[in-house]
Amino acid sequence: MFNAKPTQYSTVRALFAISIAAVAPLTSTLAGVVYSQPHSGSGTLYQSSWWDPDDSDYDIHIWDNFTLPSNHAITEVNWRGGFIYGGAWGGPVVYFTVAIYPSIAANSEPDVVGGPLVQYDTPGNAGQTYAGTFGGVAMYDYHFTLPAPFQAAANTKYWVYIVAAQHGIPEWAFAQGTGGNGGYFRWVRGAHMYQAPPGDMAFTLISSDASTFTISASASPTNAGTVQGAGQYPVDSTASLLAIPNNGWGFVNWTENGTPVSVANPYNFVVTADRTLVANFIPAYTVTTAASPTYGGTTTGDGTYDAGTLVTVVATANANFTFVNWTEFGNPVSTSPTYQFNIAANRTLVANFALNSQSRIFDFDNAPVHTSLPIDLTIGGLTAHFSATGSGFSIQYANAMGFTPAGFAGLCIYPNSVFPADLIVDFDQPLADFSIMYSPQELGCDDSATMRATGYMNGVFVATNTVTAPTHGTWPTGTLTLTAPAGFNRVVVHYDAKPPTCQDWGPIFLADNMIVTLADVIAPGDLNCDGSVNGFDVDPFVLALTDPTGYAGQYPNCDIAAGDINADGSVNGFDVDGFVALLGGG
Repeated sequence: MFNAKPTQYSTVRALFAISIAAVAPLTSTLAGVVYSQPHSGSGTLYQSSWWDPDDSDYDIHIWDNFTLPSNHAITEVNWRGGFIYGGAWGGPVVYFTVAIYPSIAANSEPDVVGGPLVQYDTPGNAGQTYAGTFGGVAMYDYHFTLPAPFQAAANTKYWVYIVAAQHGIPEWAFAQGTGGNGGYFRWVRGAHMYQAPPGDMAFTLISSDASTFTISASASPTNAGTVQGAGQYPVDSTASLLAIPNNGWGFVNWTENGTPVSVANPYNFVVTADRTLVANFIPAYTVTTAASPTYGGTTTGDGTYDAGTLVTVVATANANFTFVNWTEFGNPVSTSPTYQFNIAANRTLVANFALNSQSRIFDFDNAPVHTSLPIDLTIGGLTAHFSATGSGFSIQYANAMGFTPAGFAGLCIYPNSVFPADLIVDFDQPLADFSIMYSPQELGCDDSATMRATGYMNGVFVATNTVTAPTHGTWPTGTLTLTAPAGFNRVVVHYDAKPPTCQDWGPIFLADNMIVTLADVIAPGDLNCDGSVNGFDVDPFVLALTDPTGYAGQYPNCDIAAGDINADGSVNGFDVDGFVALLGGG
C-alpha cells in the first residue's frame, strides 16, 4: 500500500520555509508559463487531501500529468481548488505536499513505487487567496516557488502531485482544469486501490524569465551511477545536483576541472555562471547484520560503505540473553560484541545470543495449532497455563493474515474476535522477569497503543508496567516486560489505551516469544543465607522479628522473606514454632 505522507521518499526530501509570493491567475497569459491547465470555470472539484498525521479511509491522493515540448527549468507551481464541504469537516489546509513524479516505463501512470523526483512541503497553506465563486463553490488560488528549479526534459511525461493536509475529515480538492489529456491518477485509501478516472486538474507550471546558465554534470566512472539536476538554471537560482550510485558503488565527491568542490549529496549552490561538474564514485560494499534468535538482542552497523572504510557492528543482548559471537555463513568471526573490520567485500553477519540458564522461552511452536485457550505448556520444567477474558485467544500461524509481524515466527497467540480480551498466564513457579512480544492492530499509524502487564503472587498485586511499540505503522511490534525480584506467578496482559491520534486501529493484539526468568528460591529459615538452616540462623531470625530495618542493614544480601515460615506474608511471632521445627529437622 502506498503511503503518501510527507515522511517517506525514495529520492530527495526538503522542508523549506519560503516566502509566498502574490498569487497569479491561472491563465496561459502569464509570463514564463511553460504548461497550463486553466480552471474550466465550473464548480467541479476533485479531492486531493489527507487527514494529518495518521491518514484515514477518507484520504484521496491525486497525480496529473504534463509533457513539455522543450527542456525547461520549472521554478513555480500555481493551482486552484476549494473545499467540498466549505471546510466544515476538515478545517483549513495546514500545508500542501508538492511533488513531481516520473512515469512508469509504459508512461501510463506515475512511478509511485520508485517515488518522486522532487518533493516539498509548503510552509502553510501556499498563500491561499480567494478567487471567486464558481458554480456555487468558493475557489482559491495557491502558489509555490520551488526551492530549486526542476529540470524538465522535453517530450517526457511527468506527474504533478499536490495533496493538502488537514486536521479533520479531508475535503480540500482541485478545481476542474481544461487542456489536459482528460485523465488523472489517484490513490483512494478507503478502497485500498489506485484508480485512473477522467478529469483534469487546474494547475500551471512557470519558468523564470531571467537569463540562464548551463549546469552540466556527469558520473565517473560512467557505469558507476547517474546524476540528476543538470540543465538550464536562471541566474541566482539554486541548483541541486543529486548523485545516485549504482549497485556496488559509493559516492565520493564532486569535482570541477579535476578540483574537488564538495562532498555534499545533493550538492546545492547558487548559479552565477556555466559549470561542468563530475560526480565521482568508488566501489562500495554492503554490510547486513541480524540477531539469532531475533528476540535475543539487537544489532547495528548495517549499511553501504566505501571500499576500505573501517566498519563497526555492535551486538546488544536483550534481558535474559548473553552475547555469544558473530558468525558469517555459520563460521565464527569474532567473540566481541563490538566487531570492527576494514571492508573489502559484502558482509553478512549474524550476532548469536544464548538464553540464560534461569530463563525459559515459550515460542508457542509446540502448542496445538487452531486451539482456543485455555491450554497448558511446559518448557524446561516450568508449566504455564494460558487463559483469557472475553472471546479470548487461540493458537494460530503468525502469518494467518497474509503477513508476519516483525520478530514473529511459526505459531503465535491470536485474537478470536475484534473485541478486547486480556491474556492471562499462570505459572507453577514464581518468576522474577517476564517479557512477551506483541503486535497491535494498527494501520498506517504515527503512534501506537499502550499495552500493560500486571503481575500477581498468589492473587496479591505485585507490580505493573506499560509500553508502546517503538516503531509505529501497520501492525507494529513491541515487547512488554515486567520485573519483580520478589516473585510473581500470574501475569495479565491488557490492551490499555488506543493510539492517541490514529484513526485505523482495533483493541486487539497478537503475541509471541514469551520469555520468563525464574525467581531465586528462598529457603525458609535460612536467615543468614548460607544455604543451610541451623543454629547460625537463630540470631538473624530474632533480629528479623524484632528489628527488620536492622536485619536489612546487617544482612543486605539476604531476603527477610526467609523468616516467613508459615507463608502468611509477614515475619512475626507466628513463625517461631515453624522456625524451631526447621532447626530440629522438621
